[in-house]
Amino acid sequence: MSRADSLIIGCGVTRTRASHTALLSIIKNCKVPIVVDAESLHALASKPNATDGKPILLTPNAGEFQVLTGKAWPSSRTERTTAARSLARQYRATVVVKGAEDFISDGTRTIIDHAGSPYMTKGGYGDLLAGVAGALLARGHTPFESAKAAAFIVGRAGEIASKKLGESMLASDVLEILPVVIHRTQH
Repeated sequence: MSRADSLIIGCGVTRTRASHTALLSIIKNCKVPIVVDAESLHALASKPNATDGKPILLTPNAGEFQVLTGKAWPSSRTERTTAARSLARQYRATVVVKGAEDFISDGTRTIIDHAGSPYMTKGGYGDLLAGVAGALLARGHTPFESAKAAAFIVGRAGEIASKKLGESMLASDVLEILPVVIHRTQH
């Protein structure tokens, strides 16, 4: 990890006591910005102070939000905005609570990203978000800016893929469109 510019952890990890211990150790000792996704969120729920104010981006869905907070993800937009902000403050991190709308907060600022498709509910879409955010962190962007850009880029690519493929689209189809969306956002 000493040569890494950012780190994404939790994707594809099995839920065991040993994996949680390892994930928490990585979070506590890592010196670069981290995207904490999937199983690492479950590990972090037992030790919220492990983030210790580091440049960390948490990427829970509604179920993982409940694991982190002990509360159900609210139904109203106003309550969701407050809940995302509270989660960011609790863990002293930036968060993207993923869903039909992504709620992004650093504890002070909170925005809602509307990009995406209702077909983006299968496995792999969260991994795309984590990957794009991790790449942006590695380029020196803040967790909040990385989260905003990643949510938009992946969501917009999902919109394009859904117009072409409809309900049959997969995360790999969205992955193929990411370079097009990134190019368009730069020009």
